[in-house]
Amino acid sequence: MLEIIILFLSVILSAILVDRFRLNEKLLQLLLAFSGAYLLTVAFTHIIPNIFKGNTINYLGYFVLLGFLIQLFIEYLSGGAEHGHGHCDDDHDKHNPEHSSVRISPYALLIGISIHAFFEGIPFANQFHNHAHLSHTLLVGIVIHKIPIAVILMSLFLNTNSNKVKNYFLITLFALAAPLGALLGGYIGVILNVDIENFYKIIMAILVGIFLHVSTTILFESNTTHKFNLLKLIIIFIGILVAILTNLL
Repeated sequence: MLEIIILFLSVILSAILVDRFRLNEKLLQLLLAFSGAYLLTVAFTHIIPNIFKGNTINYLGYFVLLGFLIQLFIEYLSGGAEHGHGHCDDDHDKHNPEHSSVRISPYALLIGISIHAFFEGIPFANQFHNHAHLSHTLLVGIVIHKIPIAVILMSLFLNTNSNKVKNYFLITLFALAAPLGALLGGYIGVILNVDIENFYKIIMAILVGIFLHVSTTILFESNTTHKFNLLKLIIIFIGILVAILTNLL
Protein backbone atom coordinates (compact mmCIF):
# COMPACT_ATOMS: atom_id res chain seq x y z
CA MET A 1 0.00 0.00 0.00
CA LEU A 2 2.88 2.40 0.78
CA GLU A 3 4.30 1.94 -2.73
CA ILE A 4 0.89 2.78 -4.23
CA ILE A 5 0.65 5.98 -2.19
CA ILE A 6 4.18 7.01 -3.18
CA LEU A 7 3.49 6.38 -6.87
CA PHE A 8 0.35 8.52 -6.66
CA LEU A 9 1.83 11.38 -4.65
CA SER A 10 4.97 11.64 -6.80
CA VAL A 11 2.78 12.76 -9.71
CA ILE A 12 0.45 15.04 -7.73
CA LEU A 13 3.28 16.83 -5.90
CA SER A 14 5.18 17.32 -9.17
CA ALA A 15 2.07 18.84 -10.77
CA ILE A 16 1.62 21.23 -7.84
CA LEU A 17 5.30 22.19 -8.08
CA VAL A 18 5.13 23.12 -11.76
CA ASP A 19 1.84 24.95 -11.16
CA ARG A 20 3.47 27.11 -8.48
CA PHE A 21 6.95 27.58 -9.92
CA ARG A 22 8.61 27.64 -13.33
CA LEU A 23 11.05 24.76 -13.28
CA ASN A 24 14.40 24.95 -15.00
CA GLU A 25 14.55 22.98 -18.26
CA LYS A 26 18.17 21.91 -17.69
CA LEU A 27 17.28 20.55 -14.26
CA LEU A 28 14.52 18.43 -15.77
CA GLN A 29 16.89 17.08 -18.40
CA LEU A 30 19.48 16.16 -15.77
CA LEU A 31 16.79 14.46 -13.70
CA LEU A 32 15.79 12.47 -16.77
CA ALA A 33 19.44 11.52 -17.37
CA PHE A 34 19.74 10.35 -13.75
CA SER A 35 16.54 8.30 -13.96
CA GLY A 36 17.58 6.80 -17.31
CA ALA A 37 20.95 5.70 -15.91
CA TYR A 38 19.25 4.34 -12.77
CA LEU A 39 16.61 2.34 -14.68
CA LEU A 40 19.17 0.95 -17.14
CA THR A 41 21.44 -0.18 -14.29
CA VAL A 42 18.56 -1.79 -12.38
CA ALA A 43 17.45 -3.58 -15.55
CA PHE A 44 20.90 -5.07 -16.24
CA THR A 45 22.10 -5.78 -12.70
CA HIS A 46 18.90 -6.74 -10.91
CA ILE A 47 15.82 -7.40 -13.03
CA ILE A 48 17.36 -9.43 -15.85
CA PRO A 49 19.43 -11.72 -13.56
CA ASN A 50 16.37 -12.32 -11.34
CA ILE A 51 13.85 -13.15 -14.04
CA PHE A 52 16.20 -15.33 -16.08
CA LYS A 53 17.62 -17.19 -13.07
CA GLY A 54 16.10 -20.69 -13.04
CA ASN A 55 13.85 -19.56 -15.86
CA THR A 56 11.29 -22.09 -17.08
CA ILE A 57 9.87 -19.81 -19.79
CA ASN A 58 11.86 -20.49 -22.93
CA TYR A 59 10.36 -17.54 -24.79
CA LEU A 60 10.90 -14.90 -22.09
CA GLY A 61 13.19 -12.91 -24.38
CA TYR A 62 10.27 -12.33 -26.72
CA PHE A 63 8.49 -10.46 -23.93
CA VAL A 64 11.51 -8.17 -23.61
CA LEU A 65 11.11 -7.47 -27.32
CA LEU A 66 7.37 -6.97 -26.80
CA GLY A 67 8.07 -4.36 -24.12
CA PHE A 68 10.39 -2.56 -26.53
CA LEU A 69 7.64 -2.52 -29.19
CA ILE A 70 5.00 -1.42 -26.68
CA GLN A 71 7.18 1.57 -25.82
CA LEU A 72 7.46 2.43 -29.52
CA PHE A 73 3.65 2.57 -29.67
CA ILE A 74 3.49 4.60 -26.45
CA GLU A 75 5.97 7.10 -27.92
CA TYR A 76 3.70 7.43 -30.97
CA LEU A 77 1.01 8.68 -28.57
CA SER A 78 3.19 10.58 -26.11
CA GLY A 79 5.61 12.23 -28.53
CA GLY A 80 8.56 10.93 -26.52
CA ALA A 81 7.77 12.74 -23.25
CA GLU A 82 9.31 9.80 -21.36
CA HIS A 83 12.74 11.00 -22.47
CA GLY A 84 12.21 14.74 -22.44
CA HIS A 85 10.62 15.55 -25.79
CA GLY A 86 7.52 17.67 -25.72
CA HIS A 87 8.85 20.19 -23.21
CA CYS A 88 10.61 22.35 -25.72
CA ASP A 89 10.75 26.09 -25.29
CA ASP A 90 10.81 28.66 -28.08
CA ASP A 91 14.60 28.91 -28.14
CA HIS A 92 14.86 25.16 -28.46
CA ASP A 93 12.40 25.21 -31.38
CA LYS A 94 14.35 27.96 -33.11
CA HIS A 95 17.55 25.93 -33.00
CA ASN A 96 15.77 22.65 -33.75
CA PRO A 97 13.30 23.28 -36.58
CA GLU A 98 12.54 19.57 -36.83
CA HIS A 99 10.95 19.82 -33.38
CA SER A 100 9.13 23.10 -33.94
CA SER A 101 6.60 21.45 -36.28
CA VAL A 102 5.72 18.83 -33.68
CA ARG A 103 2.78 19.74 -31.48
CA ILE A 104 2.01 17.09 -28.93
CA SER A 105 -1.62 16.67 -27.92
CA PRO A 106 -1.79 16.67 -24.11
CA TYR A 107 -4.59 14.11 -24.29
CA ALA A 108 -2.62 11.72 -26.51
CA LEU A 109 0.31 12.25 -24.14
CA LEU A 110 -1.96 11.46 -21.19
CA ILE A 111 -3.08 8.19 -22.78
CA GLY A 112 0.45 7.16 -23.77
CA ILE A 113 2.16 7.79 -20.46
CA SER A 114 -0.80 6.32 -18.55
CA ILE A 115 -0.30 3.03 -20.41
CA HIS A 116 3.40 3.31 -19.56
CA ALA A 117 2.59 3.98 -15.88
CA PHE A 118 0.09 1.11 -15.72
CA PHE A 119 2.78 -1.39 -16.70
CA GLU A 120 5.17 0.17 -14.18
CA GLY A 121 2.62 -0.32 -11.42
CA ILE A 122 1.95 -4.03 -11.98
CA PRO A 123 5.10 -5.32 -10.15
CA PHE A 124 3.84 -3.66 -6.95
CA ALA A 125 0.73 -5.88 -6.76
CA ASN A 126 0.22 -7.68 -3.45
CA GLN A 127 0.48 -11.02 -5.23
CA PHE A 128 4.16 -10.31 -5.86
CA HIS A 129 5.11 -9.70 -2.22
CA ASN A 130 7.90 -12.31 -2.50
CA HIS A 131 9.80 -9.81 -4.65
CA ALA A 132 9.71 -6.93 -2.16
CA HIS A 133 13.45 -6.15 -2.41
CA LEU A 134 13.28 -5.73 -6.18
CA SER A 135 10.11 -3.63 -5.90
CA HIS A 136 11.81 -1.21 -3.49
CA THR A 137 14.72 -0.71 -5.88
CA LEU A 138 12.33 -0.34 -8.80
CA LEU A 139 10.16 2.15 -6.91
CA VAL A 140 13.02 4.64 -6.53
CA GLY A 141 13.76 4.66 -10.26
CA ILE A 142 10.11 4.91 -11.29
CA VAL A 143 9.39 7.79 -8.91
CA ILE A 144 12.47 9.72 -10.11
CA HIS A 145 11.36 9.10 -13.69
CA LYS A 146 7.75 10.13 -13.00
CA ILE A 147 8.65 13.58 -11.69
CA PRO A 148 9.82 15.16 -14.99
CA ILE A 149 7.07 13.35 -16.93
CA ALA A 150 4.41 14.76 -14.59
CA VAL A 151 6.00 18.21 -14.93
CA ILE A 152 5.89 17.99 -18.73
CA LEU A 153 2.27 16.81 -18.72
CA MET A 154 1.11 19.49 -16.29
CA SER A 155 2.99 22.15 -18.26
CA LEU A 156 1.12 21.16 -21.42
CA PHE A 157 -2.20 21.24 -19.59
CA LEU A 158 -1.42 24.71 -18.19
CA ASN A 159 -0.45 25.97 -21.65
CA THR A 160 -3.57 24.66 -23.38
CA ASN A 161 -6.23 25.05 -20.70
CA SER A 162 -6.82 27.74 -18.09
CA ASN A 163 -9.26 25.64 -16.07
CA LYS A 164 -7.20 24.49 -13.08
CA VAL A 165 -9.86 22.07 -11.86
CA LYS A 166 -9.78 20.28 -15.20
CA ASN A 167 -5.97 20.31 -15.24
CA TYR A 168 -5.76 18.66 -11.82
CA PHE A 169 -8.48 16.19 -12.76
CA LEU A 170 -6.50 15.08 -15.81
CA ILE A 171 -3.20 14.88 -13.90
CA THR A 172 -4.99 12.80 -11.26
CA LEU A 173 -5.99 10.32 -13.97
CA PHE A 174 -2.31 9.90 -14.79
CA ALA A 175 -1.43 9.65 -11.08
CA LEU A 176 -3.94 6.79 -10.74
CA ALA A 177 -2.53 4.74 -13.64
CA ALA A 178 0.36 3.13 -11.73
CA PRO A 179 -1.72 2.43 -8.57
CA LEU A 180 -4.36 0.88 -10.82
CA GLY A 181 -1.68 -1.38 -12.31
CA ALA A 182 -0.62 -2.36 -8.78
CA LEU A 183 -4.21 -3.11 -7.73
CA LEU A 184 -5.18 -5.07 -10.84
CA GLY A 185 -1.83 -6.52 -11.92
CA GLY A 186 -1.96 -9.77 -9.99
CA TYR A 187 -5.53 -10.49 -11.06
CA ILE A 188 -4.63 -10.18 -14.74
CA GLY A 189 -2.42 -13.26 -14.39
CA VAL A 190 -5.27 -15.15 -12.72
CA ILE A 191 -7.68 -14.18 -15.50
CA LEU A 192 -5.16 -15.33 -18.10
CA ASN A 193 -4.65 -18.56 -16.11
CA VAL A 194 -0.89 -18.01 -15.84
CA ASP A 195 1.17 -19.18 -12.86
CA ILE A 196 1.73 -16.12 -10.64
CA GLU A 197 5.54 -16.45 -10.67
CA ASN A 198 5.65 -16.92 -14.41
CA PHE A 199 3.31 -13.95 -14.86
CA TYR A 200 5.61 -11.83 -12.72
CA LYS A 201 8.59 -12.78 -14.90
CA ILE A 202 6.61 -11.97 -18.04
CA ILE A 203 5.62 -8.54 -16.73
CA MET A 204 9.17 -7.78 -15.62
CA ALA A 205 10.49 -8.88 -19.02
CA ILE A 206 8.06 -6.45 -20.69
CA LEU A 207 9.23 -3.72 -18.31
CA VAL A 208 12.86 -4.48 -19.17
CA GLY A 209 12.04 -3.90 -22.83
CA ILE A 210 10.29 -0.63 -21.96
CA PHE A 211 13.16 0.50 -19.72
CA LEU A 212 15.81 -0.37 -22.31
CA HIS A 213 14.07 1.76 -24.90
CA VAL A 214 13.34 4.70 -22.59
CA SER A 215 16.66 4.76 -20.73
CA THR A 216 18.95 4.40 -23.75
CA THR A 217 17.02 7.14 -25.57
CA ILE A 218 17.30 9.38 -22.51
CA LEU A 219 21.04 8.87 -22.26
CA PHE A 220 21.60 9.89 -25.87
CA GLU A 221 18.87 12.53 -26.25
CA SER A 222 18.33 14.04 -22.81
CA ASN A 223 19.72 17.46 -23.72
CA THR A 224 18.55 19.80 -26.47
CA THR A 225 21.69 19.44 -28.57
CA HIS A 226 21.72 15.65 -28.28
CA LYS A 227 25.38 15.85 -27.23
CA PHE A 228 27.09 14.72 -24.07
CA ASN A 229 28.51 17.29 -21.68
CA LEU A 230 30.54 16.84 -18.53
CA LEU A 231 27.68 17.57 -16.11
CA LYS A 232 25.37 15.12 -17.86
CA LEU A 233 28.12 12.48 -17.83
CA ILE A 234 28.63 12.98 -14.08
CA ILE A 235 24.87 12.71 -13.45
CA ILE A 236 24.74 9.46 -15.45
CA PHE A 237 27.57 7.95 -13.41
CA ILE A 238 25.87 9.07 -10.20
CA GLY A 239 22.64 7.41 -11.36
CA ILE A 240 24.50 4.18 -12.05
CA LEU A 241 26.27 4.31 -8.69
CA VAL A 242 23.05 5.01 -6.75
CA ALA A 243 21.30 2.11 -8.50
CA ILE A 244 24.15 -0.28 -7.63
CA LEU A 245 24.18 0.89 -4.00
CA THR A 246 20.40 0.54 -3.79
CA ASN A 247 20.68 -3.04 -5.04
CA LEU A 248 23.24 -3.84 -2.37
CA LEU A 249 21.20 -2.44 0.52
